Amino acid sequence: MARRAAGSDVGASDRFSRTISKDKIGGTANWELRPLSGGNRIAGSAPLPVRGSGAGREQNGYETGRAQGYADVMRSAQQARAADLQRIENLLTALQTRFEDLAAQGADCLLELALDIASQVVRREIQTQRDAILPVVREALSMIIEAHAHPTVRLSPADFELVRESLRADGQFHGCRFIADAAVQPGGCRVESPHAEVDATLTTRWRRVVQTLGSSTPAPEVTLPEAPADPRRNTEQ
Repeated sequence: MARRAAGSDVGASDRFSRTISKDKIGGTANWELRPLSGGNRIAGSAPLPVRGSGAGREQNGYETGRAQGYADVMRSAQQARAADLQRIENLLTALQTRFEDLAAQGADCLLELALDIASQVVRREIQTQRDAILPVVREALSMIIEAHAHPTVRLSPADFELVRESLRADGQFHGCRFIADAAVQPGGCRVESPHAEVDATLTTRWRRVVQTLGSSTPAPEVTLPEAPADPRRNTEQ
């Protein structure tokens, strides 16, 4: 029985230790051991092939990074452009405000110059065109005589004789009382009645004109040589 067991062991050993003759083997190739991970490749072994999925991920990462960089550059450029446009807008607003201020100052200076010229013209007209007072007196009297009779006309002493003599022959103004009043400047008059009054003095007329222009420039001062005293002053026409 022991012999049978030994025989069995010998048969198994012979089975796994057989030698195959060369003429029974076809083509052969050297077998090389490759590392499972990391380390250097064993000499004589071929490099491992790169899988296609890894290359695709690398390309996708490149495209994503490129797109993100482009978006960042464009966003920065838009922000810089918006800041530049805001600065330009602020500059234009400041310039517009300055231009408006200069225009207002220029308009004020122009108005002041125009009123100064007008003042000189009025002064010269009154001094050289002595009969310029007559239309003023006639207009003021017409506003009173239409409703009331026998008004009082207050005139500058320098205009008294001229106005009285000029209106003497006009029957429309018969019964008017002319008074030389030193408080009235040459070139104007004040017409009074018990129920109405017309202020046609130079100061009042000038003020009405300049107020429509938004100015408060005072009326020009006009001086004329006073006519010689006449005992008929302060009498009715």
